[in-house]
Amino acid sequence: MVVVNSLIQFMVFDKIFLSDTDALLLETNEQAANNVSIQLLENFKKIEMSLKVIAVNEKIRENQDTFDKINMILPEVDVLTILNQQGDILLVSGNQFELVVSNLSQREYFRQAIQGKTYISDVFTSARGFKVVTIAVPIIKDNKIDGVLVGAVKLHGNSLASMFDNKLFGRNGYISILDRQGDIVYHPNKERIGQKAIIFDQLHGQTGSKIMTDFSEKEHFVGYSRVSELDWIVTINTPTADVIKNRNIMIFEILLLSIISILVIILVGTYTVRRYTKPLAQLILAFNTLKDGNYKKIDSGNYEKEFQEIVHVYNNMIEKLEEVHNDLEECAEIDSLTSAYNRRAFDNYMRILKQEISNGTLDKLGVFLLDIDNFKSLNDTSGHLTGDHILKKITEIMRSVAGAQSVFRFGGDEFAVVLRDISDETLLSIAEAIRLESEKSLDDCTVSIGVANYPQDTNSIDKLIEFADKALYISKNSKNKVTSYTKL
Repeated sequence: MVVVNSLIQFMVFDKIFLSDTDALLLETNEQAANNVSIQLLENFKKIEMSLKVIAVNEKIRENQDTFDKINMILPEVDVLTILNQQGDILLVSGNQFELVVSNLSQREYFRQAIQGKTYISDVFTSARGFKVVTIAVPIIKDNKIDGVLVGAVKLHGNSLASMFDNKLFGRNGYISILDRQGDIVYHPNKERIGQKAIIFDQLHGQTGSKIMTDFSEKEHFVGYSRVSELDWIVTINTPTADVIKNRNIMIFEILLLSIISILVIILVGTYTVRRYTKPLAQLILAFNTLKDGNYKKIDSGNYEKEFQEIVHVYNNMIEKLEEVHNDLEECAEIDSLTSAYNRRAFDNYMRILKQEISNGTLDKLGVFLLDIDNFKSLNDTSGHLTGDHILKKITEIMRSVAGAQSVFRFGGDEFAVVLRDISDETLLSIAEAIRLESEKSLDDCTVSIGVANYPQDTNSIDKLIEFADKALYISKNSKNKVTSYTKL
């Protein structure tokens, strides 16, 4: 009877595990794709708003120096170009990879924008052979369309890569972004950019997930989501081989463990029921808890010598289960309450920034830490639902001012904002804008902010966070304040 029960338990666990791991990973990838699509749209909206501000400002459009300075503070855009009503180039700033010709009237982005539309192009090849995406907005003067302002992003450059190269999905997972024609806009393998995505024709509906074969002819768990307004598609791809390999190992170990358990039960039953009945029952109970996702190890010290080997095998199996569980958790880098990036995403991003500094590809970096004043008191008096509302509201403020890709939630009411290639003055102005908006919008709460800059304050990323924390401590003494470590 015991043998039969053990076999039944194994079969039930095996069936649940095989079906649930595939479903869980597909669901996780689909949700991750949806989060990335929201982030991508927000980034393009931010670029679009910046271009509209330039388009209505004649002083910027008519002065090359001012135009160049504005272009320098738009890291997402490689080239800014002003065209007249005929498509002739009047002013240009940035890496001029497009400008073999002086008239761009035949470009689709010009035709759309000169009719008054804001237009984001699909991938196309520029006159110099680069893969490019453009954002074009009309220039309005005296209530008439007077020309077109174009922002161009070189897809083999660092603009999109800086947003997505730091994203990790398991051990070998990756992000891919496709335009409405199925051409690849972003891929960690730069050689794939501009090529037709093999899986494009299989992606139907607004969101979804499937097991598909990509260009490498290997199966992947693919979650996808369409980017509203752009009709682009974001895919999250995780190789099935990694999951299947770990799953097969665990199944083998579980089967081996079950066989050993049965043999032990038979041998122990012939020796003495009284001595071994209790520890055997504890082992069976431990196996049963696996179905509920309880990966607790067994203390071998509580068992007789004859049970040491089986406990060792069981604990090894638990380690493998925890590994797979952790791999699945790595796919989720978004804080569930605020939709900001979480601490894991922050730590991963810091590692990438350290490498960029070591390689000499990152010149400036600004960090500030933010803490909500009187948050505990608000939670105690008004309840956690009100506290949750405040956390969501401060996240919205930070994302609108600093950009969604820059905001991280450390936990509790503490946040971090990380901004690349930014001056101390600009960083302080962004922090002050967040403080002022918070003072106006948060009920009975304000924020305290500590600011630090690389390389002005330190050449170490770790020290940069430490210095920002020290500046935050000074701000918390008086509350509702921005403190720069440089000025301490």
